[in-house]
Amino acid sequence: MKRLILTGLGFVFAITLTFAQDGNAEQKAKETLATLTEKLTLTEAQQTAIYPILLEAKQNKFALKADTALSAEDMRQRSDALKADTHRKVSAQLTDEQKEAFSKHMEKKKTMK
Repeated sequence: MKRLILTGLGFVFAITLTFAQDGNAEQKAKETLATLTEKLTLTEAQQTAIYPILLEAKQNKFALKADTALSAEDMRQRSDALKADTHRKVSAQLTDEQKEAFSKHMEKKKTMK
């Protein structure tokens, strides 16, 4: 009986952990925007212009992860293309100094993975 209860609790904890990691696209976009605002000192106008770009990217990323028909290689290629497109769109909204800081920030994120 004790083993059954412990097994049930283990499943409950495992399920809650998987749900806690996902979040939603709006939340992730806001978190990313807050980080970029801090790192790049974005103006209000830049924040307003960049948020829809980030939101679209996060929605596409969640949709990509949900598509189980894709192979791992296909998913990686599409994810890389999505990142490159997002970086290009965000960079278009930045000043030259901010573009340099943005590139450094992205390189730092890449090396952390």
